[in-house]
Amino acid sequence: MKQIKWMLVVAVMAYSSIASAQQVKIAYINSQELLSSMPEAKAANDKLVAYAREFDSLYQDYVQEYQMLVNDIQGNPNLSEVAREAKIQDAVMLEDRITSYEKETQQKLDAKKQELFEPIIKNTTEIIKTVAKENGYTHVIDNSLSVVIMAPEGDDILPLVKKKMNIQ
Repeated sequence: MKQIKWMLVVAVMAYSSIASAQQVKIAYINSQELLSSMPEAKAANDKLVAYAREFDSLYQDYVQEYQMLVNDIQGNPNLSEVAREAKIQDAVMLEDRITSYEKETQQKLDAKKQELFEPIIKNTTEIIKTVAKENGYTHVIDNSLSVVIMAPEGDDILPLVKKKMNIQ
């Protein structure tokens, strides 16, 4: 009798774990493809490119100044040893300034990119979650990094999300 009860408990537990496993429904989406089709993402990217151009002019000035200094050092054999050393030191300092400027510029561009894209990504994520819930999906995998090796076509929710966002 105890064995029957024990087997019944095991059978119920096994059934419940199988039933819950059958309720998993997985979808995938290519978030990069979605972002590239969104007008607000394109506008944010245009703003980022324009912002980057603001830094480019000063960078080009630094590089041109550095090239002129190097050309002066290499092309002027009449420079005294003291003048040559001073110009080499100036070139090294300018090279350091260029490197520092590149790092600062990259940090500013990264911050601007986050500022521009964070609200877009947050909104998009919420819409993806809404579409997934509306269609009974329990998990959504982003395959934009080619992580998914195999998935059926019917589980791609990109068209559903685009429809929800009124994107063609």
